[in-house]
Amino acid sequence: MPRFLVIQSARLGDLVQTRRLLLTLAARGETHLAVDTGLVPLARVLYPFAHLHAWPLYTRDAASAAQQIGDVLHVWQELDFTAVYNCNFSSAGTSLCRLFASERVHGYRPGSGGPERSPWARRAFRLTEHRACGCLNLVDYWGYFAPDPIAPERVNPPAIGGGGGLGVVLAGRESRRSLPVPLLARIVRTLHDFMGGPRVRLLGSAQERQVARRLLRELPARMFGNVEDLSGKTDLPALVEAVRGLDRLVTPDTGIMHLAAALGVPVLAFFLSSAYAHETGPYGVGHTVIQADIPCVPCLESAPCQFAVRCLRPFEEERLPGALVGLLRSREDTAGIRLPDGLQCWTSGLDELGGVLRLVAGQDAQTSLRHAVRQELAAWLGVSASGISDGEASSDAAAEETAQRWLRADSDWMLPPWRYS
Repeated sequence: MPRFLVIQSARLGDLVQTRRLLLTLAARGETHLAVDTGLVPLARVLYPFAHLHAWPLYTRDAASAAQQIGDVLHVWQELDFTAVYNCNFSSAGTSLCRLFASERVHGYRPGSGGPERSPWARRAFRLTEHRACGCLNLVDYWGYFAPDPIAPERVNPPAIGGGGGLGVVLAGRESRRSLPVPLLARIVRTLHDFMGGPRVRLLGSAQERQVARRLLRELPARMFGNVEDLSGKTDLPALVEAVRGLDRLVTPDTGIMHLAAALGVPVLAFFLSSAYAHETGPYGVGHTVIQADIPCVPCLESAPCQFAVRCLRPFEEERLPGALVGLLRSREDTAGIRLPDGLQCWTSGLDELGGVLRLVAGQDAQTSLRHAVRQELAAWLGVSASGISDGEASSDAAAEETAQRWLRADSDWMLPPWRYS
């Protein structure tokens, strides 16, 4: 039986977004997964079929970490992996791949000058130079590390409310990508009333407890009996149960958002700053994303904002909560709903290539280029793609030429046997 190893050296959201790749490999053979020690309990719940290998990525105890990594490498030496899938451009993770023959390593391989990308990773990564025209979800980026991954509809279930009320993710790891508490409170209050007064669960780590207290002070007294503050009170398996069955989750771009999508919970997500829904939006059918759309979005998370987070301003307009209710009530007919300028509303869906967003409110100046890039990627992978927006968008000749120039920059375009590696 084939034996596969997936190395995922990032955090919670990335672990969930590796789902298409892991489910593909699980259908083909014995699947092993290497993750940070702290994520092992969640990986055990999400991927019960996987043989887990814990390694300490975020510890300050260097001596203990070295010992644990040595133990993991010893185990790997005893296993004859058919293929190894290294998901991250990381010197630490990639150096471990020197244990394996180079031709067996897919994604990120050791090279003479440090980590190097294999052909599919290199080609898709070129899109980071043109992020405003993004059209490839990270789930699919990793999914195509393996040839002919499972169909997109087998990754996450359709988003259907389970009667468990409204979940609220208090903040993300990067503060610029989260909504301020007063604005979040207005949105939560509006959705609570629109949904008929369900229970509300506040979700986050211990670091968000102060945010939870501030949010509670902003909510009307009539809601207090319906609000349960779970910030810092759940381990990862308990977090799964807290999210499972919710009617809706309100969130920025977070790991909990991806967890909700994997559980079939409808997501209402707010994307701004460096967060870009075409790259890391909720995967599957039935989610809603409000995306900031101004010239400097998406920006680089590691660089300071030079514009006082101006992408937040459209979210602060008074008419946004009312527009959200209209969008959620009339998902099929949104023509008369006007979002504040600088915002777009997208709904998530699928085509043969993978996750795709369709515009239902606002304007998208990149429609033609986005469609052309997606068609180019799909053609190289040997699948079809319905496009973006309403599924019938088309690209003009100039956009197609631009997409080809971006994605056909080297000779490996003509080597289809290597396209997935």
